[in-house]
Order: sequence, then structure tokens, then C-alpha cells
Amino acid sequence: MTFPAALLLASVAGATSGQVSEAPDAVPSVESSWFEGRWTFADENCDLPSNWTLIGGGNFVSEDLTGTWQWDGEKLVLNLVDLALDEETGEAGGRFQMEGPVMVVGSDQITLFVEPDIYILNRCPS
Repeated sequence: MTFPAALLLASVAGATSGQVSEAPDAVPSVESSWFEGRWTFADENCDLPSNWTLIGGGNFVSEDLTGTWQWDGEKLVLNLVDLALDEETGEAGGRFQMEGPVMVVGSDQITLFVEPDIYILNRCPS
């Protein structure tokens, strides 16, 4: 399975930036509706099609990903389908799941821990 370059870049950027090095001990109390909206990776801007959009009711869309999302009070769970073709093999992407604890950094930033990767996401303005 391949991941979009933005996912891998965000993972590397987060892991090497020194900002976050391990998963949080406690997850703040937020409702699932708090996650609704458009999110961008810390090293990108909100105009890119690779942004993640978490739609109320649990739908997820991005440039090359579609699927569902769920907040279970401790972890963000993404059940996704990779729509992109693998650059090396030309094969279509497949289904995969990402899940991990979230650290809410502020009203507009989260850090998602999906072992061994760390994703820093910023909320896009509405």
C-alpha cells in the first residue's frame, strides 16, 4: 500500500521537528463534532487538494483518499480507500485503516499518533 507524499512528509516533518516525540498520556475531552472541517498538514497550506476534510456524520475526503472517520473519545479512527495509482507498479490503491490517539495542541491544531508516524494537522479557516 502506498501513502500520498503529503502523509509521509507530514510524518517525517513531525517526527524530526522536535515538537512531539511520543503519544500523549491523556486525550483531552472533545466531542466528535470538534474534528469536523478541513485540515491541512503543518508543512502545507489550505489550498491544496491533499487536505483532509472530515464531514459531519463520519465521511472523509481528500485528493486521493475517501472513506469514513470516527472519534471514539480516545482515538481518531480513519477507514480509508486509496484512490491513487501506485507510481511504481501502476496498481490501484487499497483499503486501509489508520487510528491513533490525538493530542489537541490548540483550537486549530492536532497531533495524530499512528505508530510509528506522527501527523501534525492545522485546521483550515471555514
